[in-house]
Amino acid sequence: MTTFDTSPSGDSPLKGIKVVDLSGYIAGPYCTMLLADMGADVIKIEPLTGEQWRHQDPFAPGLSRSFLSLNRNKRSLALDLKTQRAQEAVRRLLGNADVLVHNWRPGVAERLGLGFADVHKINPALVYAYNTAYGSTGPRAKHAGYDLVVQALSGLMAANPSADGKLPRRYAGVALVDFKAGNMLAFGIMCALLERARTGIGRRVESSLFEAALSLQRQKIISIEAIDGEATPPLEDLRSRIRSDSEKANAVTARELYYRTYETSDGYVTIGCLNVPQRQSFMQIVGIEDSWHVNPDKPPVTQEEDLARRALTTTTEEKFRSRPSRHWIEEFERAQIPCAEVQLAADLVRDRDIAGDEFFVEFEMPGLGSVRSVGSGVSVEGNTTTHRPPPKLGEHTESILRSLDFSDEEIETMTVKKVTEPVGPKLRNNQYANEQR
Repeated sequence: MTTFDTSPSGDSPLKGIKVVDLSGYIAGPYCTMLLADMGADVIKIEPLTGEQWRHQDPFAPGLSRSFLSLNRNKRSLALDLKTQRAQEAVRRLLGNADVLVHNWRPGVAERLGLGFADVHKINPALVYAYNTAYGSTGPRAKHAGYDLVVQALSGLMAANPSADGKLPRRYAGVALVDFKAGNMLAFGIMCALLERARTGIGRRVESSLFEAALSLQRQKIISIEAIDGEATPPLEDLRSRIRSDSEKANAVTARELYYRTYETSDGYVTIGCLNVPQRQSFMQIVGIEDSWHVNPDKPPVTQEEDLARRALTTTTEEKFRSRPSRHWIEEFERAQIPCAEVQLAADLVRDRDIAGDEFFVEFEMPGLGSVRSVGSGVSVEGNTTTHRPPPKLGEHTESILRSLDFSDEEIETMTVKKVTEPVGPKLRNNQYANEQR
């Protein structure tokens, strides 16, 4: 059985774990980057034109901020997986790997001879992990899906209507679902590796964008028979229901005092009070009286109560606008109430007074100097992984293929057609783009 060298340095939790990464876009690459950050040797197998995220608003040929943020600490192997020789190379890699990750639609892996059954004949100990849009067996299993589309189907988007209550918007303005799915997949992989340590057998692990979107709403998506009764299909017009939900949400906001963002004389501050003592301190600091502070989430009983609570919110907003943000932050911090000034994310990457070095990693990128990027979101004592920049397309192809006992002639046939600057219309020929979910 052939082996391939491990590049990550240091004493790390996943040192010696070998990951073959066939995924693209966000969820899969994010998952494998988390593993690489913990010392796993991740080989990213890309099309000869490069993974599509390399070309998402690139600032240089084959290099974009999106790709840079998701692919550090990996090695790149460029192959055309529609050829038998490339498929054989992947099978040789998998023979001595610990984890396989992909995000193809159901059926694609099997068509390439890389389905679960195929791979486990080669390596029964391999953890076989994949991310789908809507699961692998349900009614929408073969449908394509991205973060935005899944937000719409899952109810997440409807929970974030525009100010006029008409057009629902993408929640948070980021790929929230993709990153959640990537975290879930990494968690599943670690569980499967722990089980394999006991049994010697690798499990199949799956995460989906749809389930990730549902999990973000688990406080809302719950049915209790004794309280809710049997579910009945809603008959109202969808637009009317979304506007109605928006009106309800706006009404709650109009009465909310203790868990919200306020405009100040020079910016914005966000205050979070989730218990009665904190709300009592809030009232004292701001100078208001609120007879509903014990249970502020309880809907008003009468229209008069509703108007009175809305008026109190207006008064509180006026008080906040009368002082600068720093005044309010100092007052609430003195009372040990969670609070913060509203910041722009782009400013945090260099602001060490707010986001210390423990939240970021840095590496040197040839031609670009130092790159500072968000860390893994978790730290493990003793992890001394030295971070490396994302690989150039096919940077490690020859060395990896040689370690798999391919001859120079065979390697040349697999790499000679490699495209180094696949920008623009050429991307339409990317053999993965329409097969990954």
